[in-house]
Amino acid sequence: MIKDLFDKNLILESERLLLRPIKESDADDIFEIFSDKEVMKYYDLLPFSSINDAVNQVGVFRECLSEKTMIRWGIELKESNKLIGTCGFFAFSEESLKAEMGYELNSKYWNKGVMSEALKMIMDFIFKETDINRIEAYVEPMNTSSLKLLESLGFTKEGLLRQYELCRGQLIDITIWGLLRSDLK
Repeated sequence: MIKDLFDKNLILESERLLLRPIKESDADDIFEIFSDKEVMKYYDLLPFSSINDAVNQVGVFRECLSEKTMIRWGIELKESNKLIGTCGFFAFSEESLKAEMGYELNSKYWNKGVMSEALKMIMDFIFKETDINRIEAYVEPMNTSSLKLLESLGFTKEGLLRQYELCRGQLIDITIWGLLRSDLK
């Protein structure tokens, strides 16, 4: 059962990263990430303009975790204990055995393999700890860094959803990417 996932130990570690649930004390680091126009360029939220925006977002992450509707890990650099991004799963479907994956990273840490490392850890975790068969990701076609990242992780581009959602005041196209449990073999 997918809901059982929320009762597992959600602390994941690699040599340089600690992935852990978001804490209230993360608001300053969340503000640094979510107020960066480059980070938010392809996000479905506008860049944060105040620390209150970050406090509210931390509250959303924490509430969704307690309601068992989303797991959002904070990506912390072990060497500095600084939160530099988040990643996780939401839009779980027990019937279809799938979940959607989302992520963002402080632009100071782009192109260092951080997000690839973090996503591999959470993908391994969800495939090991649940019967999830499919992970989906939705990405704007112009977000080439994210497209390359998903491709490097084994995701398959499955199509273009034309004028799929209203974002930043306009209807935008979205590409859909999928990774099946069997793709990892």
